Amino acid sequence: MIARTFIFVLAVAGVALAQTSEVSDTVFMNDASGTRRVGRIVGVDATTFKLEVPLAVGNLPGAKATVAVPRAQVSRIEFAPNENRDRLLASPGVASMSALNVEWLRWQAFLGVAKSPAGAIANAYATALLAANDPKRAADALAVFNRVEKEAWSEKDQQVAKQGRLRAMVATGQAEQAVTEAEQLAKVSEDPTVLIEAKFILAEAAAASLRKLVEENPRWQEDPRVRPEHDRLYNDALDLYLHPYLFLGSEIDAASRGLWGAVRIYRFGGDDRDAIESARDLVQLYPTTHYATLAKEYLDELPPALKKEDAEKEAAAAAAANQ
Repeated sequence: MIARTFIFVLAVAGVALAQTSEVSDTVFMNDASGTRRVGRIVGVDATTFKLEVPLAVGNLPGAKATVAVPRAQVSRIEFAPNENRDRLLASPGVASMSALNVEWLRWQAFLGVAKSPAGAIANAYATALLAANDPKRAADALAVFNRVEKEAWSEKDQQVAKQGRLRAMVATGQAEQAVTEAEQLAKVSEDPTVLIEAKFILAEAAAASLRKLVEENPRWQEDPRVRPEHDRLYNDALDLYLHPYLFLGSEIDAASRGLWGAVRIYRFGGDDRDAIESARDLVQLYPTTHYATLAKEYLDELPPALKKEDAEKEAAAAAAANQ
């Protein structure tokens, strides 16, 4: 009975709330006095926010009530920061997929609510799904990216989702459509992040076409009809992968991803020297990235003869000898 009385009074007139560390989100009302309600947002529907608040009940420590706050009466919400969530968003991958799924299930209803982290959580979860390299999970990622692109309150989250959607389309066998869209984006976009993603999609497509061509034409070097196409695809893939590294090196994730793509192309083409140099650049310039870890593993597994290769030292020595 006591709990019911407090819920009713709080819903109608408001009561003093116990100030605890669990109270974190702040709801700003649009009334004349700018009333604030502090608690934990736990739900939302078309008409109301559900706010969990602690009750100032002396003999019931930890007592809480969930109240409905009409959305029409809310001017804005400040959602509390969360360090654990921020760490998940910083480096989404297969290892964090389950935790991100839990966050997405909790926050997906808030996708259109201004200032909520829902869009960033969704994009991170979809990115983790893609990292699994599994067709079913790629299809799930595509669905999440599609939803964010259409429903997210943040334009930034929508742009990230658009770029993710292109990667998911490639992963689900829709490469041709993704490449067409990426080509258009590369032509008209002035946003560096959009351009980077478009070029990456085109690089992946060129690399896939190159591998298919070599698979279907194992003696391509001897075929004058095939060799020009091989060389075009090889050079296109390298140019597109290296674009962020060469022109937007401060974009750490994109530049390191592109460098690793170049390493893979060099290795596929049998160019160990350039593969090794690119891998060394990746480890030196972007040591904290996932791609630097892959590059280091590649370098560590090289046979002793290749480990001695150092194109930069050889070039410097040659230049000194010519002076």
